[in-house]
Amino acid sequence: MKKIIVKILLWLNLGLALLLAISYLANYISPAYMWPIAFLGLAYPFLLVSNFIFVLFWGITRKWYTLISLFIILLGWNYIGRFLQLRFSGGDSFTRGDIHLLSYNVRMFNKYDWEEAAVGDSIIQYAIDRGTDIACFQEYLTVNAPGRFSKDALNSFLHDFPFRHEYFTYNDIPSWSTGIVIFSKLPIVRKGTLLFENSYNACSFSDLLYQEDTIRVFNVHLQSIYLKENSYSIINDPLNKLDQKRLDEMKDISGRLKNAFIKRARQVDEVSRLIRRSPYPVIVCGDFNDTPLSYTYQKIRGDLSDAFRDAGTGLSNTYRGDFPSFRIDFIFYSPYFRALGYQRDRVSYSDHYPVSCQLSKK
Repeated sequence: MKKIIVKILLWLNLGLALLLAISYLANYISPAYMWPIAFLGLAYPFLLVSNFIFVLFWGITRKWYTLISLFIILLGWNYIGRFLQLRFSGGDSFTRGDIHLLSYNVRMFNKYDWEEAAVGDSIIQYAIDRGTDIACFQEYLTVNAPGRFSKDALNSFLHDFPFRHEYFTYNDIPSWSTGIVIFSKLPIVRKGTLLFENSYNACSFSDLLYQEDTIRVFNVHLQSIYLKENSYSIINDPLNKLDQKRLDEMKDISGRLKNAFIKRARQVDEVSRLIRRSPYPVIVCGDFNDTPLSYTYQKIRGDLSDAFRDAGTGLSNTYRGDFPSFRIDFIFYSPYFRALGYQRDRVSYSDHYPVSCQLSKK
């Protein structure tokens, strides 16, 4: 009986090790051409933990089988740093740099009362209190009528940011508009926008005067998944009551993920080309709606540095919701800069946490 159990565990280990190895390909294969790989990239943290457990288990039982998972983990060792950074000093610190940049998906300032409290004003005050120089908001909302979130009211409230670049991807005239915005204390000398086909998501950039140079800041909001409200109950407890209705819901979730993976891959290719063509040093930030082990991350980051990897600490998940509960909001920058600090604040104003970093010229 013991031999049978060991054999079953061995085969399970081999399967999980193989899936972990294949998940690494999610960095390099576009979901537009082979979307199933993207699902394994999404499952990477669970596959990694499962293989670590097998390393410990076989190590305790003194089996050479421990080399199976250990080899695969070491093969992708560099990817762990995208999810976890351990620093005993210097991480998540806020040594003041020349530029304090904030990226935040503000979820339409809680327009539909997802949060219990009225948090819209708190979000704006948070950006001001942090001493932010450049604030990039996604799902930014203005009301096309007199009131708290009218353009005039927001401009008055955000008077500390004299320069701004707004682009609205959805307009419900005459009620309200939502999109992406870059607020800046640095002068904006040029603006540009990249439109995505059949999507309410977009990418914008602003050229800013910084000291004696010009830098280009990208605010990116990539394709959302658009899960239904009842989808989260299935995600939280997938094995509960597996009837036909539940199976249909799971199929719907998979379909939505697949469509988002494919759309996002095409958007990523466009954004990546735009970044590479920049004549100036760049900062790229925003809500990528994808994990650190993904084609999205690899393609956009390219030769840029990741603020979390350079100056952050811990796990730093940036999504407050149940799925995907990983880091999906990023700040990248050119070698022209160095990061003096990175921070993810666990404030409950939106379904995302704000991420910010201190940057200085090298």
